[in-house]
Amino acid sequence: MRSAVQICAWALKNKKSEIKKLIYLAIDMSQENLIKLQCSVCKKINYYTYKNKKTVQRKIELKKYCSNCRRTTIHKETKK
Repeated sequence: MRSAVQICAWALKNKKSEIKKLIYLAIDMSQENLIKLQCSVCKKINYYTYKNKKTVQRKIELKKYCSNCRRTTIHKETKK
């Protein structure tokens, strides 16, 4: 079985575009940039996303669909 490093090296060497996109996405979605979005009505964590903490200082608020409330509500960034 191949390790993750070997697979990354193979994908970049052979220029497999789909795998390269997944690798770059995995690098962007690192743990320190990952944030949780919590519904402001039912307080359930529904979404995970990322933000650049160096350029964005404020807490993120987005209108997203909540499956628990079954409507579009404001989702706010929460602590880890």
